[in-house]
Amino acid sequence: MSQSDPRYTIKGASEAQQQAVDLLASQFLLTDERLGSITKEFRRRMEEGLASDGRVLKMIPSYITQRPTGTEKGTFIAVDLGGTNLRVLRVTLDGSGGVSTDPQRFVLTEDAKSRSLFDFMAQCVETFLDDRNIRPTGLQPPIHMGLTFSYPVQQTSLNSGTLVQWTKGLNVPGCVGRDVVRLLQDALLRLGLRVKVAALVNDT
Repeated sequence: MSQSDPRYTIKGASEAQQQAVDLLASQFLLTDERLGSITKEFRRRMEEGLASDGRVLKMIPSYITQRPTGTEKGTFIAVDLGGTNLRVLRVTLDGSGGVSTDPQRFVLTEDAKSRSLFDFMAQCVETFLDDRNIRPTGLQPPIHMGLTFSYPVQQTSLNSGTLVQWTKGLNVPGCVGRDVVRLLQDALLRLGLRVKVAALVNDT
């Protein structure tokens, strides 16, 4: 029997059990040569995706033109849509690199997953704002909001993107081929919310 890696040695295991563990662990270990090969192939796929559409690895532009400097200041709303949950956050930037967040999680209903997703999202934003008494009214300027969208979109600007397809169990009709920011903005307007979707982040 070859010497087991001490990281995967199980105290009291039989020889057969330890061999099984060693075999399993070996399938997850990569040599430097293999890691180099994976890196090279990943880079090649990225370059292919940048060169043309329809490649295995889609290189969808983000339209973010610069990195944060840490001097940004203000309070904003963020919405993060996943497969089962929706998170709404109040994000405060202090201008000195500091960030504070106030999150609230909502569970996607079956109706939202199949029919009323964007109205559901707008209602969650409304609940979040009203619970904290920060809903803009009257002549107050609208709150700027960022949307993290976990489904394939072809982004066309910083705050617009066309839905390519639904995944993760969602299948809301009438949305594929349409701008997801516009769909959410319209839902917010239907509730009379002074909230502007200022940025779309596609994290597929």
